[in-house]
Amino acid sequence: MMAVLLLLSAVVTLLLLQSTEVGAFVFVGSTHRQQPRSCSTSILFAKKKKKATQQRRTAAIAGKGFGVGKSLTTPNPQQQQSLKPSALIAHTESQMHATLIQWLQEHPTTFISPKFTIQQSKLGGYGGFSSTSGFADGELIFRIPRECCVTQDDALRDITCGEFFQLAKIKRVPSYQMLLLSGFIAKEYLLSKRMKDKSAIKHWSYFQSIPWVQNQLGQDHVIFWSQEKVESLLGESLAYNDALLIRKTVDSAIRLMKDVIQPIVEDADDEEIEEAVKGAFVICLSRSFAEEVESDDGATVEIENALLPLLDVLQHFNDPNTSLESYDDYILLRARGDISADEELFHCYQEERDDVIPKHKFFTRYGFIPGVRAPVIELLQNKSSIFF
Repeated sequence: MMAVLLLLSAVVTLLLLQSTEVGAFVFVGSTHRQQPRSCSTSILFAKKKKKATQQRRTAAIAGKGFGVGKSLTTPNPQQQQSLKPSALIAHTESQMHATLIQWLQEHPTTFISPKFTIQQSKLGGYGGFSSTSGFADGELIFRIPRECCVTQDDALRDITCGEFFQLAKIKRVPSYQMLLLSGFIAKEYLLSKRMKDKSAIKHWSYFQSIPWVQNQLGQDHVIFWSQEKVESLLGESLAYNDALLIRKTVDSAIRLMKDVIQPIVEDADDEEIEEAVKGAFVICLSRSFAEEVESDDGATVEIENALLPLLDVLQHFNDPNTSLESYDDYILLRARGDISADEELFHCYQEERDDVIPKHKFFTRYGFIPGVRAPVIELLQNKSSIFF
């Protein structure tokens, strides 16, 4: 009975949010059209027709994002035994990334070039690199099946809270795209912390490779900041209003997800749920990709968000040396021009254009400023022209 009452409370809160809140995460398109091998912008608007055929998706406005594909079969024991530890070591010495690669390679359609490695980046954290062999122009770096990606379908079909997420989508709750993805992974993360058998969580190996809390792998975001810190550092800056809008949207999602998660993770208290939802929103804001999806009848087009394992290891650069191809069942990453031995691989997550997204919004949205190595706190304290 208590679980039913909490779920009803969540539905009431959701309906109130629908009528009173304004979502922060509005995707902005532009008239820019992606040419072959061009840099990405904020969204990859790929026309995705939900058909069973193998279809390449054509980018209209480039950027972060892809939808879902068909489920793949589970590899047989012989395939699993073929995963040699030496092959994983060749890719990376990072244990969390080795675990991620091993999980990805359990899927029969995964391909990860032996030339691809994960190392510490000079830009901070980790990055993708070529090995001592390098890549030729157009050479395949990796292929990741959509079954490994975290998608809105994972949220909508979830047996514990899928009905709630479906209602959020039907009611068009503000920023419901981010709510679906963030709420789902927050719930999965909290469950995984209580399970001895982590394999029950489909994306557990991926979740281990991404930062959930502030300062983990250099992660920082205004979502993690106290209100006092926001007022002190951002109060008179260009980023202030956007930071407040993002924080308000996340606070609303936290109130909502508490009612959804508590019946599922009964021993989770308010503080733990709040931390998980904040971490999930930071992950989805800084790492998720969005795709324009066309319905079966072609009458409507919607935006879907997804998390793409391995691709999000790459650092951002406005003129990248890789290009992304999106298909129904998988994504491909290819070399964009010849890549030298030991060269770092880059992907353009958001085109650096002030008319699309100014630099101060790079920080409030993604948690970093492209091309700037100085600490953001220092920039704010020194009244940098980026913010003032």
